[in-house]
Amino acid sequence: MDISDKDIKFALPAPVEAAIDVLEGAGYEAYAVGGCVRDLCRGTVPHDYDITTSAEPEMIEKCFSGYRIIETGIKHGTVTVIVCGEPLEITTYRTDGEYLDGRHPENVTFSRKIEDDLSRRDFTVNAMAYSPRRGFRDLFGGRRHLRERVIACVGEPDRRFGEDGLRIMRALRFASTLGFDIEPATAESIHKNRALLGKISAERIFAEYKRLLTGQGSERILSAFGDVMVEIMPELASLGEEGYKTAVRCAGAARADVVLRTAILLGAPERVSALVRLKPDGKTLSSVKRVVGFLTGEFSGDRVSLRRMLRRCPYEDAHRAVEGRRALGLMSEAEAEGISSALREMEAANECVTVRQLAVSGGELMAAGVPEGERLGEILEALLEAVITERVPNERPALLGFAAKMTE
Repeated sequence: MDISDKDIKFALPAPVEAAIDVLEGAGYEAYAVGGCVRDLCRGTVPHDYDITTSAEPEMIEKCFSGYRIIETGIKHGTVTVIVCGEPLEITTYRTDGEYLDGRHPENVTFSRKIEDDLSRRDFTVNAMAYSPRRGFRDLFGGRRHLRERVIACVGEPDRRFGEDGLRIMRALRFASTLGFDIEPATAESIHKNRALLGKISAERIFAEYKRLLTGQGSERILSAFGDVMVEIMPELASLGEEGYKTAVRCAGAARADVVLRTAILLGAPERVSALVRLKPDGKTLSSVKRVVGFLTGEFSGDRVSLRRMLRRCPYEDAHRAVEGRRALGLMSEAEAEGISSALREMEAANECVTVRQLAVSGGELMAAGVPEGERLGEILEALLEAVITERVPNERPALLGFAAKMTE
């Protein structure tokens, strides 16, 4: 039987409880709020804790005058306080002004009521608060929605998304990572308001996309909200409805890796521009480009071909290419495991697949009479190809002899 809100009790970390005690001892209200309370209700360990309070910023600073204080968010009512070595964000109850840019409120108004603060939040599961002194506050059915495994907006969905278009991606991300459904009215509003994502920075969208793509419910959410994915990655429209569903299904069959699943979803070099637009980090973009190339081109699993592959990419991307081809049905489970096993053996043996791994260096070749410059680079590449194809062992005398023949 589910216990009532008034009977809920959580054990908070010592720094959090200490901070709440400081504020309460000074005559203010204070609660742990948001994602940490959601996680506590789910029985998972929160990554971090936020505190909300009736104290205004200058009063928060006064309460914690003996602590180290960081004022980076003070304009919006947030003071970061280091308590027992842990940074805690403490924010004054507030209501938000108009969201003219579709992302940030023009101003905030401080409040004395926890109800005002909870009512401005995005989703019901993120609009709960808890205090060891004041108990559990759930004004919008967040705990019920956790039980029902749904993501629902606080209040009117169109208003919530109109205030901040990034909430569209956050809704999909939460549904994917938690394995939840999206409540019908919220889902309808997401479809209707997806163009609001055009106001959001690419970096913010990519941060949510990564977590959405690797969530336990990613296949289901990507399938249901293909129009949102096309909104942020228009190139996906060229797949067509059935092609998109197939790509999503194959991506879901691969392990939860951003590079691997993105490469499968895009499926062709001409669609990689969709990822470029989202401004990912350089390593992710380079890896996706490489893996997409291996997914769409000819592929052979013999040792020489694998060495040539590793000449162009790191082992982690080679493994992704094999996994991707397996997920796409381009090779059997047995074939994929055989190639993956060969790659693991090659890596463990530190087989020579790059110029840096050759048993001779450019300096040694120049000392042996090879001229510096373009010719030196050509000879090093020829030596590597000879080692890869097993015409020459990766041994210094043999390589110097091969190089000497090339310079005769």
